[in-house]
Amino acid sequence: MNTVLGLGGSGHDWSSCALRGDRIVAIDEERLTRRKYGVGSDLLAGVSRRAVLDAVGAQSPEYVIACDLVPRSFTHAYRNQVRRIDHHLAHAYSTFAASAFPEAAVLVCDNAGSLLTGSLTGDGPRVAETISCFRGNAEGIRLLDRISGAHYVAAGSESDFFQPGLTDNSLGQFYRSASLSIGLAYHGGGAHPVSEDGKTMGLAPYGDERFVDDVAELITLESEGRLSISAEKTEQTFTRLLGSGDFDARAALARAAQAVLEEALLHCARNVYERTGLKYLCIAGGVGLNSVANGRILRETPFEKIFVVPAAGDNGISLGCAYYGAHELQGQPMADLPALHDAYLGPEYPARRLELAVSKAGLVAEPVDDLPERVAELLSDGALIAWYDGRSEFGPRALGHRSILTAPFPASVRDRLNDQVKFREWFRPFAPVVLAERAGDYFDVDQDSPFMLLVSEVRKPDEIPGVTHVDGTARLQTLERSANPRLYTVIETFAARTGCPVLLNTSFNVAGQPIVESPEEAVTAFVDMRLDYLVIGEQLIKHP
Repeated sequence: MNTVLGLGGSGHDWSSCALRGDRIVAIDEERLTRRKYGVGSDLLAGVSRRAVLDAVGAQSPEYVIACDLVPRSFTHAYRNQVRRIDHHLAHAYSTFAASAFPEAAVLVCDNAGSLLTGSLTGDGPRVAETISCFRGNAEGIRLLDRISGAHYVAAGSESDFFQPGLTDNSLGQFYRSASLSIGLAYHGGGAHPVSEDGKTMGLAPYGDERFVDDVAELITLESEGRLSISAEKTEQTFTRLLGSGDFDARAALARAAQAVLEEALLHCARNVYERTGLKYLCIAGGVGLNSVANGRILRETPFEKIFVVPAAGDNGISLGCAYYGAHELQGQPMADLPALHDAYLGPEYPARRLELAVSKAGLVAEPVDDLPERVAELLSDGALIAWYDGRSEFGPRALGHRSILTAPFPASVRDRLNDQVKFREWFRPFAPVVLAERAGDYFDVDQDSPFMLLVSEVRKPDEIPGVTHVDGTARLQTLERSANPRLYTVIETFAARTGCPVLLNTSFNVAGQPIVESPEEAVTAFVDMRLDYLVIGEQLIKHP
């Protein structure tokens, strides 16, 4: 059986994905190197490459695919074996193949993709793709239209991979500039800061509308779904508007950037529908992580369903490359590619390793006859529980395998988690995980949201205040029993005790650190954090 290896990233978010038959294993470099976003990782070593190949039982892959923005250092081990493909095409494969839709429109929107003119190391003018739309069906994926913009980096750059720079006509660049201007970025010793756009999205509801008109003038929406943006003018305007940069001004800029981004994405999505007439839409690219905008696309365009791949950012490039290799090089029909019914794509750790991690830390498991019942009891009493189970999630969201769980009430649980456990900004919201069949009772949502990439209005905010944002919305995860039977049973039991089929679910990490990956990291993090219990495999551990 052949193995396909996909490699992804473009200045950050390095990842690897191995596809062998119907088995997918994918992991971010950051989870193994413990360097957030992979910034500063040794790409020659490329530990994620070896991890995914080991997990599928392959010594070496028959096919290696990377997008053309992945640096040579990350692909060096395979030299002339590497097939390079377009960045946006890889994004498109990552979401359409994962969706299980027989046919769909595909919208890819990010900071910048492949260079259409110029070169990575040359000093001349560069033009990069910024927004692309495709049609996906049984035959594959076909480009329908593309927006591009001039891409500027420092003259004489000798880097062999894509530099952030500035890119015109880019919604990803537009939002990135807002995040950097507000001061929401991760530096981590890298040459370029990584904008933390999810924080900007969370800050936006706290802002007033003072800057909306000024920011709206930065984007010209044109016919046939096109748009134009000057990256330089955007940066200058954001700097001017911020002035002293106090909290109110930064929140107002976040609100304006979010509002304008949403309108621009709706403009693009409606055009994709007009071009295709299809009822399903697949979304990828870093802008696809904006769950507020995704919710509006679902509600306000003719598309009946949307699918956003859980690793919508550049880590998802490895998944898309693996899908491309299986279909285009190995000849596997699109319909036979393994879709993503959950995001648990990381390597597996044997139960014995979990037990050793606990014993070596000097911890002792509490005897439990019925683990779900005991956990539900603790949660109903307000306990904060680290939940470590099975293979890790691929992408930036914790979805019930590397999570911290607690009851979604009272409202003060937010402050406790932000101030005493995760040590992160006070304004950031927490997400709910809800039994899929009960989602409509608590949220105004018309489809499943298994990957926490849709925001909807909360129908009963007074009942779940811990996961209701200041604007009355929540970025929800709907959970099917088949996807995660252990967590489903816990929530079901919690609902029987409390009447509420919702838990607060946040990632098992502290601010500035990647989500825990290995059993040893989980135990160390638990000991260092102000949590009450750790569930690791079949063991329930009380904080020492």
